[in-house]
Amino acid sequence: MKPFQPAFPIYERDIHAACADMLDAVLMPPAEWWCYPAGATQLSPQQLAAHARIGLKRGLPDLFVLYHDLYGIELKRQGERVSETRIVKTRSGRMRELIGQADMFPRLIAAGMREIVIAHNVTEMMSHLKRWQIPLRGRIAA
Repeated sequence: MKPFQPAFPIYERDIHAACADMLDAVLMPPAEWWCYPAGATQLSPQQLAAHARIGLKRGLPDLFVLYHDLYGIELKRQGERVSETRIVKTRSGRMRELIGQADMFPRLIAAGMREIVIAHNVTEMMSHLKRWQIPLRGRIAA
């Protein structure tokens, strides 16, 4: 039997919005969360350059959860993988390294993040929050 295939594509931004709504609904103080919205919209090359000048970094997870430790959640559509580091040529002809998540995530762990996980949906995200013992409001059906 083939696995279930939705009749319409599920976009990462839809997964992101659903996870954000759930975090707002269930996360209890003193736990906090925030997102890293760098990939939420398509930016022009000029906008990308402006963001880079003020310190926007590549390769970070989509969601951060802070409760005694800092955790990262990378949201991916089913079948997608973390980004890889690549070398590109700029318009001026210079070669530039664009760090991917495959290289950045281990650096973040080495710098002190507790764990970074991949979640494909709200259910997977919730299982990580429970495993990390993040305080949650109410009961969530399994």
